[in-house]
Amino acid sequence: MKKGFTLLEVMVSISILGIIMTLVWQTNSQTIKAKKRIGVREDIYHQGTVSLQKISTDVSMAFLAKIGIASSLPALPQTPSPVPQTIVQGEEIKTFFIGEDRGDHDELRFTSFSHLRFFKNAKESDQCKVYYEVKASETEGGTYNLIRHEEVWIDSSTDVKGEGLVLAENIQKFSLEYYDPRQNEWRKDWDSEKVDWKGKLPSAVKITISFQDPDDERSTIDVSTAVLLPLSKGVI
Repeated sequence: MKKGFTLLEVMVSISILGIIMTLVWQTNSQTIKAKKRIGVREDIYHQGTVSLQKISTDVSMAFLAKIGIASSLPALPQTPSPVPQTIVQGEEIKTFFIGEDRGDHDELRFTSFSHLRFFKNAKESDQCKVYYEVKASETEGGTYNLIRHEEVWIDSSTDVKGEGLVLAENIQKFSLEYYDPRQNEWRKDWDSEKVDWKGKLPSAVKITISFQDPDDERSTIDVSTAVLLPLSKGVI
């Protein structure tokens, strides 16, 4: 005569199985949450590292030069980046380095040798105008993005109207400091158009980008670096 399981034994087995499955689910859930949290922090550090690298490259190639007056330009064939109509004969070509203290959202405009050509035979040089600013996100309310603008041609204006590229998303702070070797101090602003800094670059720039800490609303994740300007010795 075969003896089966009693109802009590079946219920105890199901209970034990339920407890085991609950423990397994809790363990997996905690692992998934931890992995997601680490992934978010890795994305933040990746954004910060890439942004600092690009800004450092641009800033390290900043320059001021006595370019003078534009001569007449020869006719050029059509290229992906034709000479803009704003450059005319007799116009002054201006180089500059202007850093503005905007609290937590600083701005920086300058001329640099960091331009890269992406099209073969493009009538471009390595000279360009670069502009960094912080703007409110157009898709996520209450957040800010770090934007980089680049204009290929240098003209008489210190404005940079090139199309903006989002370099870092959801930032809390973009802070810049400029080292003045004459005063041996870090400054919050710089303007090569003004008398005090006319024709002068800072010898170094300190860059800090702060992101919201995903694990603590009261804290931020800060990434920073300092960049030397090799061409700060004088106008070229």
